[in-house]
Amino acid sequence: MAANNEQERIGYMTSSGWEKLLQQVNAQIEELEQISDSEVKDKVFTLLAGIDAIHRESLGRLVSLFKEGVLEQVINDPPIHTLMELYDLLPALEEHQEQQYDKNGFPVIPLDVITGSKGAAPVKSVIPHWVPVPDAQSTLEPNSIRSVNIDGHHIILCRVHITDDEYFAVSASCAQDGSSLETATLNKYTLTCHNHQGCHYDIRQGTRIAARGDSIDCYPVEADEKRIMIGIDMDFVPNLPVF
Repeated sequence: MAANNEQERIGYMTSSGWEKLLQQVNAQIEELEQISDSEVKDKVFTLLAGIDAIHRESLGRLVSLFKEGVLEQVINDPPIHTLMELYDLLPALEEHQEQQYDKNGFPVIPLDVITGSKGAAPVKSVIPHWVPVPDAQSTLEPNSIRSVNIDGHHIILCRVHITDDEYFAVSASCAQDGSSLETATLNKYTLTCHNHQGCHYDIRQGTRIAARGDSIDCYPVEADEKRIMIGIDMDFVPNLPVF
């Protein structure tokens, strides 16, 4: 039994051991950033990005299976808190944000900035991944739209039903001036912006219809009987009919 208030053993490592491990990994990442051989350096960070993608996808799926309140309970453990913080999985509650900076807080491994130069502003790594849209199957009616926020992206999810269900996802900002498309209406594959007269978009590829102007961004969508997922930071390829 510990003589002080510090939890001496969390899992298989003491609290001080966990802090030392994080410091060692931080130091090793800094050493990797100094590699002079550009080809070797690219391979190293490509490998790290791949490992990061595996962890992000697996942890995201794991957390989605948690019952309500479970994550809030387990993140009081410092290693779990650090891991959830790395992959932006902490609950968006002010009390948890404060815990990141208390006097006993643990240093965070900067995996999101491993490719940046020393002293540069942190830049979040871009890793293609699928994000499920909560309750989309039950709340999105045929031939309607829904505004969603996915990983910091404001998106309009569209459900078109002509012969079968088809799903499309486009940016929620009009290309003309960035105004919101939340009040837009959907008619088959045409999204009509009510902020500007004659402003229509083809949701299959994001292009303006019968007018000049910029396109809006499109996102890949996958759907099955249980859920709808939107692809973030992925290449989008329009699926148009061939005549």
